[in-house]
Amino acid sequence: MVIFTNNALRKMASLGLSEGSVLNIYNKGDKEKSNIGGYNSIMKFPGYEIGVYYNQGNDGKWRIISVWKRGRR
Repeated sequence: MVIFTNNALRKMASLGLSEGSVLNIYNKGDKEKSNIGGYNSIMKFPGYEIGVYYNQGNDGKWRIISVWKRGRR
């Protein structure tokens, strides 16, 4: 089970992303450990990439903390 934090929901709304598209990136994106703890799942699209920052709570549930979008490097 995955929980969306209020911060993630705000970011998703500002980027125009649905829960379904974010879950797709969470499940199928390229995984990497984050510098600040937790993990990123990143999916590349033509001209940009979207990342989902998530971690696991003490209760064992995964939480999507934030979502971001940036131009491809």
